[in-house]
Amino acid sequence: MRRRSLLTALLVAPALGLTLAPATADPAHTGLPAVLRPAAENLFPEGVAWDPGRRELLVGSFGTPARISAVGADGVARAVVSDPELTGFAGMKVDTRHNRVVAVYGNPAEPAGGTGLASYDLATGRRTSLVDLTGSGPRGANDVVLDKSGTAYVTDALGGAVYRVEPDGTVATLVSDPRLLPAIGANGIVWHPDGYLLVINYTTGRLFRLDPRHPALTEVRLATPLIGGDGMALRGDGTLIVATNALAGVPGSRAAVHELLLVGGGRVAVPLADRAWPDPAPTTIAVTPSGSYVLDGRIDKFLAGEPAADFVLRRI
Repeated sequence: MRRRSLLTALLVAPALGLTLAPATADPAHTGLPAVLRPAAENLFPEGVAWDPGRRELLVGSFGTPARISAVGADGVARAVVSDPELTGFAGMKVDTRHNRVVAVYGNPAEPAGGTGLASYDLATGRRTSLVDLTGSGPRGANDVVLDKSGTAYVTDALGGAVYRVEPDGTVATLVSDPRLLPAIGANGIVWHPDGYLLVINYTTGRLFRLDPRHPALTEVRLATPLIGGDGMALRGDGTLIVATNALAGVPGSRAAVHELLLVGGGRVAVPLADRAWPDPAPTTIAVTPSGSYVLDGRIDKFLAGEPAADFVLRRI
């Protein structure tokens, strides 16, 4: 494991003309164990979200019916949503203010099933809305994040775009940019409480800042590209966590989890830690009161057409 300490960040920052505040530690590890390995035959979850009401992690699935399952401290996956009309879920987020979970739908193995954003009642699992994002050209909705109002922002990994989906279902293209291409492009996305978005390009490893009020991509300065950058999460102390993997075989990609400190209004990301990950296919992260959990949903087996008997949620 190779780590970049906060001291390294403090040494690098003056060279960039920056002043850093020290990052705080995660909250005390209580509630969830360090590793969860739920038995789940061929669930293949790609996305994960923390549900503060249940105090459990929610994970999606690839395959029909599309499912969302809750995983608590006992490590058992229990069905919350089952939607036979959809072919699987990718990124997802819990919206406690509106008592819902929003999930990107679609399945790389079944492109004819379309792609878009679905919403479900957290208590009943009933679908409350479905927004079709399928277009005339290649499209593959991948990840989603919510702002304080409940507006969703969805990345399109095949179309090189980010869409804004209002709570009433109105869709607008926030940005479409060749820098979010080629092949598997725009992937993980996070909302920063200062009012901007961060989007990573899986293939190039470039990170971008996007202000929804004045939509334009600004590249975030990185020490090295985060090639294979998949899901991202933002901790309460301002640390950005990025999961990378080699699922698409992009040269230079590897299974790792990176921690970066955002400075300069999110225009620079200073590396704090770079961990080679023990699970082969980490896809994304959820921040919980028990720490930050990285999901490996056995997507490597899914892409190879092989069965899987479980998946892993591992605390950083």
